[in-house]
Amino acid sequence: MAARAAPPTEAELPLDRCSALYGQSQYREVIQTAEPALQRALGEASGTAPRASDIAGLWSLLGLSRQALADEEGARSALEEAIHAAPEADRPQYRQQLGALALDVSRSLLGRVEQLGEGPGEARIATLKQAVLWLRQGLAEVSGDMELSSALDRARGGLWTAYEQSVTGLIERQEFHRARRLIGDALADTEFPVDPREKFGKLLASTFTGEIGQLTASAIRALEDERGREALTFLQRAEEVLSCVPVDGLSSKRREEANRRLWWGYTKLGMRRVEAKEYEDAVEPLFHALKMAEASPERQQETREAIVRAFVGVAEARAAAITQLLRDRKRSAAREVGERLRALMREGLERGLTQQELSPAFAKARLALESIDQGTGS
Repeated sequence: MAARAAPPTEAELPLDRCSALYGQSQYREVIQTAEPALQRALGEASGTAPRASDIAGLWSLLGLSRQALADEEGARSALEEAIHAAPEADRPQYRQQLGALALDVSRSLLGRVEQLGEGPGEARIATLKQAVLWLRQGLAEVSGDMELSSALDRARGGLWTAYEQSVTGLIERQEFHRARRLIGDALADTEFPVDPREKFGKLLASTFTGEIGQLTASAIRALEDERGREALTFLQRAEEVLSCVPVDGLSSKRREEANRRLWWGYTKLGMRRVEAKEYEDAVEPLFHALKMAEASPERQQETREAIVRAFVGVAEARAAAITQLLRDRKRSAAREVGERLRALMREGLERGLTQQELSPAFAKARLALESIDQGTGS
């Protein structure tokens, strides 16, 4: 049986050689020398404290060399290994190295933010968030370091400013969905300052009302161009946005304004269809308008009158259809139309219309239904 290779000894760890190479700025040679030696050492017994110290020292040289070559993630990983491998007494020096790395990387990131200037806000936010993460990790290793703490305060301040500027710009450009996402990201951060939270809450509310206003305005334009179905789509999307607003996401005044816009859009769509004698298609948007008019008796009355007109129009149209079907001796088909008419009248009552309001439509429906029973089409 072949003899098992002996574990590497302290002398076999190329610590001195790597230290000399590092002193000569031969960083790639350090990496090429240290990595294989550390791979061999992995999985072997830790050995004595001095050996653990040498392994940690080699990880440190590897990390510092990667840092010199701008491999920041690789440097962090290696320095974390150095901290893990080192005896307790040696760990502070490697923690300091990781803290220095975090500070150096954060400075580079903050410099990148300055180069971005007034460029894409979300790119600035992403870069600042990276800087904050690096500095947090640095402070986790070197608690109380004043330079790291000061840098973290600056990075956080820049991050909140970038959020506000980006959100404001998106709202001005009416990119409400993206603005809401950024506001949500900011407010989800547990370290988000208390003072700006109220301002961001107002910005969040403005994204909802702004988008609803945008959609209802698009609906009105579509109506003016006689694109009724497109208008309905815009109104439905606006209603969906309103339904997603948290209970405390809008003040009562803003919510009322959003409801008013929706009421106006649905009412205008329903009235257009009534005027075009598209009575059945007018019913649903007008009922939606009625739902949005709950807080205003005047708006409710206007909408209810429009719904009654639609119901009367439907009753007249279906009565005419029943008469023609009876003349054509299609009594079964006439009964089907009659049942749909009866169901519509019931629906009107169930959705809040009164017997008195529907009396004109009921009168026409009753005559049509009686003609079916009599089998005559006058």
